[in-house]
Amino acid sequence: MASSSSVASNHPPLMASPSQKSPDLLDIISPQLQHHVQGAIQFRKDQNPTPKPDSILSSELSDIRSNHIASSESDDSEEELTAYKSSLTQGDNDENALALEETPMKRGRTQFKQPKELIQTKAMSQEDMLQWRALNRGVRIAYDSLRCHYHLEYITNPHVREATKLDRSDMKAFSEMNKLGSELIPYRRADQRILGPIPGVEIGDIFFYRAELSLLGLHGPTQAGISYAPCSFVKEKEPIAISVVASGGYEDDRELGDELLLYTGSGGKSRKDSHVSADQSLERGNLALERSMKYGTEVRVIRGMQLAPNSNRKLYVYDGLYRVIDCRPSNSESGCRLYQFKLLRIQGQCQLGSKTIRIAAETKAKLAERTVPSGYVSPDISGKEAITVPFFNDVDKKHDPMLYEYLKSPEYPSSSIQSAMKGCECRSTCSDNCSCKDRNGGTFAYDNGVLLQGRPVVYECGNGCHCPATCSNRVSQKGLRYLLEVFRSTDTKWGVRSLDPIPAGTFICEFSGDVVLRDMVKPGSEYQTTLIDPRKFPPRWHYWGDLSAVFPEWKPAESPALEKQPEYILDISKRNNVASYISHSDAPNAFIQFVLYSHDNVDFPRMAVFAMENIPPLRDITLDYGW
Repeated sequence: MASSSSVASNHPPLMASPSQKSPDLLDIISPQLQHHVQGAIQFRKDQNPTPKPDSILSSELSDIRSNHIASSESDDSEEELTAYKSSLTQGDNDENALALEETPMKRGRTQFKQPKELIQTKAMSQEDMLQWRALNRGVRIAYDSLRCHYHLEYITNPHVREATKLDRSDMKAFSEMNKLGSELIPYRRADQRILGPIPGVEIGDIFFYRAELSLLGLHGPTQAGISYAPCSFVKEKEPIAISVVASGGYEDDRELGDELLLYTGSGGKSRKDSHVSADQSLERGNLALERSMKYGTEVRVIRGMQLAPNSNRKLYVYDGLYRVIDCRPSNSESGCRLYQFKLLRIQGQCQLGSKTIRIAAETKAKLAERTVPSGYVSPDISGKEAITVPFFNDVDKKHDPMLYEYLKSPEYPSSSIQSAMKGCECRSTCSDNCSCKDRNGGTFAYDNGVLLQGRPVVYECGNGCHCPATCSNRVSQKGLRYLLEVFRSTDTKWGVRSLDPIPAGTFICEFSGDVVLRDMVKPGSEYQTTLIDPRKFPPRWHYWGDLSAVFPEWKPAESPALEKQPEYILDISKRNNVASYISHSDAPNAFIQFVLYSHDNVDFPRMAVFAMENIPPLRDITLDYGW
């Protein structure tokens, strides 16, 4: 295992409590928006855009903009809210749809609407960034847990299936959490729009559902490709684009290299068709992008990428900040008028998240073809896992991971493991009468491979069960699911990362090594880095599945508590596995969940590693070792 020196020394809270003051990160910038003034927007020190005057536009585009600007100057919050609610039920593509309801402020008998503001983040300290990161993680944990809850309800309750027809557990969870607004994230308010970076969101962060983008304020509408601040948020009464989702929805979209994007404006086609069948207009989202070009404002870009070959599902990745440098009308391949915008990435940012994902996919394909890419010392250091475990080192000549015997799973002493765990009598699939379900407090532990709730210990179906190997209550025992690689790091000496995107709540790997009884360990030696002590890991499983932020009356499922702590320590000095190289962080993206399936002795639970959040390809997997 490796230690990271780049993390804060204190444990940040998973979610900010109501009494906790949020970091002061925001500046109101609406007053600085002025027509054709150099440096009109208050930018951070490393950014100094030059607003572009109308004179750079073609006369045709200027005339079209003048004809349509009046329709975008007014902003009716009731219309926005109606459009948003319609998007949940009817799939309306309304760029102006709000992600939050406008709530009037009541003072006596008179109602006052909150003033609308366009704001921007200040430069933040690492401590503030960690705090916002932890707060956002808590929101995403609640969302994933609630989504899984609704999905399980859909597949197990025929009345729910009949009433809803389609499984939209993602939108149902979003709708429920959306009601809380700024109670979840302070900056996510109906009377504010954020220009530039979102606190706690990093370039390269991945999302499996559009609703997640909206919950974090990264991109407001759950379907439309352009999010913008309407006229009522801007002093000059002109719309300003905030973010775009580029997912290949139009046949005329083009990637012009890693740093340049040709983005087709909205309108002129149906939601499920990339073919433009009607003329687009320079209004609403399209006009907002054109106005952003004039003022030189930042636009967040999120790319939608195909999750897997022959799959309709998308993976969304945040690629950072861009500026619109060109806008011009043109004809589509079908002959209709459309508007195309060139967006250039702002320099000085870390590598594109979408590029990292492409590199990981290309590397994975080469390894599958038994071609060893540059920097890889070995295509597989395990020889025992169902999936290979490559070893990468382009830093030095050290080959330490290849010097140990690879041990897939711990070998517990037979004297301590008297017999296999008494199994369930389920035949085809585990049902409500499953005894393993009862062991887990009366609820199933997983939904489609995702842990529903962290527990002191999870009981999976095991060797003594009659259910098939495909049982949904068999997860960690199936071994590696994602292509993990051990790599040499200049920051943490060694680390583990995945070439696949890892969804939150899914199993990553299990710790393995030589089992040493605790009473055989000399006092003080348990602090050696070659010994993995299960008692040292903080119980971060408490956070996973916690819905109290959404439902204050929520209580976790009754789960059997561990009567005492594990009575063993793993010695990884001679035999180990891929988990042994996971680095330490005080703000980890993974956690330890104790699991039992081959026996029922709670003194010897397995240390399974689960994802605390969506982990992008080639990002360090980290744990809190309790140091």
